[in-house]
Amino acid sequence: MKTYYYFIFFMSLNVLACSASDNDTKPIDSNSDIMKIITGFNSSFFIDSQHNAWACGNNSKNQLAFPTASSQYLAVKVTDNVNSIAAGDRHTLFLKIDGSLWVVGDNEFGQLGTGNTNTVTTPVQIATDIKGIATGKDFSFFIKNDNSLWAMGNNVFGQLGNGNTYKQTSPVKVMDNVQSVSAATAHTLILKTDGTLWSCGNNSAFQLGDGTDIHKSTPVKIASNVIQMSVGNQFSLFIKSDGRLFGVGFDGAGQLGDNSVYTVKNPKEILNNVKEAFAGHGHALALKKDGTLWVAGLNDFGQLGKGNYTNGATFEKVMDNVKAIGAGNYHSTVLLEDGKVLSSGSNGSGQLGIGRGQSDINKFSEVSFK
Repeated sequence: MKTYYYFIFFMSLNVLACSASDNDTKPIDSNSDIMKIITGFNSSFFIDSQHNAWACGNNSKNQLAFPTASSQYLAVKVTDNVNSIAAGDRHTLFLKIDGSLWVVGDNEFGQLGTGNTNTVTTPVQIATDIKGIATGKDFSFFIKNDNSLWAMGNNVFGQLGNGNTYKQTSPVKVMDNVQSVSAATAHTLILKTDGTLWSCGNNSAFQLGDGTDIHKSTPVKIASNVIQMSVGNQFSLFIKSDGRLFGVGFDGAGQLGDNSVYTVKNPKEILNNVKEAFAGHGHALALKKDGTLWVAGLNDFGQLGKGNYTNGATFEKVMDNVKAIGAGNYHSTVLLEDGKVLSSGSNGSGQLGIGRGQSDINKFSEVSFK
């Protein structure tokens, strides 16, 4: 019997609707190979070398930017001229190559930054001169070209970092000198241009890494010399410049990979030689500098891709020749060096992109593009 974890947030970016059989699927054209993968809560997005965006998974609020509000079981082309994507629970941000920011999907908490709470079914532009984007469950961030950070949406725990706990339906400025952001259920990590890491929001499981369990509505500094980070549900991961991976927060499924299931109250080194790491709801993926993929944590839907449903309390190697990785709510995606895109885990909304809505794929399978 599976163990289900209650999920309040996370994590973490225009054709015919299709729900086809395997015989109807085909790989993406070789001259439009996938360059980036973005893994949402119950969706997956991909950007090819021509800057076309492809998507599969939950589309109940048109968050895939696909006109039919139904799950898409194959990766379908949804828009073009895209540089990056950030996907929340039921909303999505598209950053175009010209620096314009477009939003679509659910807007209950103002997470689209349109100044109201109306659902948006077709992408609309809300800003220009943007260089970075990020989403939590129902809140969002963007970074302007001047490195200023702006936020909108749900803020009940102070996860927007603007010093209060009120929802914001229009973008509000948070801080300056920011290079990237990662957000999840209700907390946020902010990486500044000087390599310092800051956190805010829900801290009930010590996930902010400041040694307390007190929520923070204003970002607090927790580390230096950081190059990349990722936020899951009640836990956080970050990598220092020397390749050491640190984790902090809830560890009940072994998602911190430290051979324990006890909450970690201060950042703890858990792996080395790491290039990038991503956190799902309760699992973690780490891509080492040698191209090997390592996994740990919750595996009740097969999201670790190990061929079973057993949780992993320590990081385990599962694959070689990996170029990029992504972790969704209960699923994972991988981009191989040869250009193939693979996925594993929960597939109830078609987020694995394998052509059907079958759940629980516990081995990495190839994504198909329509």
